[in-house]
Amino acid sequence: MVKYVMNKGYAVIDREWKKGDDIQLDLPMPVKQVIANKALSVDSNKVALQRGPIMYCGEWKDNAGKVSNIFIPGNTKFKTTYESGLLNGVTVLKAEVLKTDSLYGKVSKAEFTAIPYYSWANRGKGEMQVWFPQNLNGKELTAK
Repeated sequence: MVKYVMNKGYAVIDREWKKGDDIQLDLPMPVKQVIANKALSVDSNKVALQRGPIMYCGEWKDNAGKVSNIFIPGNTKFKTTYESGLLNGVTVLKAEVLKTDSLYGKVSKAEFTAIPYYSWANRGKGEMQVWFPQNLNGKELTAK
């Protein structure tokens, strides 16, 4: 651990540098559920996923062919995983969420994978979604 001081928003390390010196920077980047602005009625009661500066989306390819039936309750816990073989290497978000059956409307648990928004539309035609509802017809859903 190296001591630093903050100066105008920068972390300043004051030391004599030598050839071969390395710095390892650990920036915590928790997954955040970004709540849609209330003025956007189409996204009312919906959340988007953000990790650090990156926004995420759900894509059909990773989620049993469909993402428009996915709900992300507020208490959802995400796991981040780097997948080197996916889309030239990306960090994905994984979680257990809820989905509805389109025929009967039954709510059940489902595994969900989100990819960085910048990487979508590279694996064929299918659904993609950025804003996910947290509840169904005003009824709060909880992932347990």
